[in-house]
Amino acid sequence: MKTFNIANIGKVPRILLLSVCLLFIAGIAEAQFTDDAKLLESFQKSADSILAKTHTITAEEAQKGLLNTGSVVALNLQTPYKKVLAAHALYERAKQATVITGCAYLCPRCNNTHMSESSGYIIDPKGIMVTNYHVAAQYAFMKDGNKPVGLFVRLADGRTYAVKAILTASKQKDLAILQLETNGKELLPSLPLADAAQVGDHIYVLGHPKGMHYFFSQGDVTNKYFENAGEPDHKFFREMMVVSADYATGSSGGPVLDVYGNVVGTVSNTNMLIHSEMNPSVQMIVKNTVPVESLWKLVSKGNK
Repeated sequence: MKTFNIANIGKVPRILLLSVCLLFIAGIAEAQFTDDAKLLESFQKSADSILAKTHTITAEEAQKGLLNTGSVVALNLQTPYKKVLAAHALYERAKQATVITGCAYLCPRCNNTHMSESSGYIIDPKGIMVTNYHVAAQYAFMKDGNKPVGLFVRLADGRTYAVKAILTASKQKDLAILQLETNGKELLPSLPLADAAQVGDHIYVLGHPKGMHYFFSQGDVTNKYFENAGEPDHKFFREMMVVSADYATGSSGGPVLDVYGNVVGTVSNTNMLIHSEMNPSVQMIVKNTVPVESLWKLVSKGNK
């Protein structure tokens, strides 16, 4: 095997050496910094390309899929991880299975395709992912004169796939399990599911708040309770797990991970607590996530 003698560096043309250095520096910069505007533009172009040749679930089909409430789906689930990872290593691994969920639509004011982004994550290599019910419902029941044209996901490596079906969903649990059109290609890695998390456990959250793609935050499980949810004339209670990690609009559907990188929850919503109606000063923001126990009620282990 040939080795490079550092003494020979002077024999390398300076312009070539400079080019190599610049490429190396550019590679480091590209790896460390996300160009969110460029990423969104790329996502939109990929969606337009897919629309021209591949069927994506229509809004009407999505509405029917959302009515498939509570049915259990048999999945090829990955065995949970057992080794504690450093935060950055966990981020890099989880990032590969965390997706940008995009509702493509046309607005009444122009002919361009727009993209409303949220989050989600792969749990079965055969292109099966988890997001929120309200994310899928945003596409299925789009408002304000906007016309939905397709539902897509983008992986961290740039691959983009159309959503072809909603396998099961639950409005009360705020969960939806979607099937992607991968043409037989397996999506690896997928995120394993933990059994549960306990109050006090350290957790990580990965998602896309307000277009800040792959925003990674950490905190702890601070509470597990029954949230009073639903419309005024149709109230219900659902399991919620509160975390102290940061997230915002666009993070919906993103994974909540334990220190091993296993899913312990799914980002759902925030609830602003004020002092009183007379004194509406903000005192706390409750970060509600759907505990993995709720997801387990929609899936079972099995070869699909």
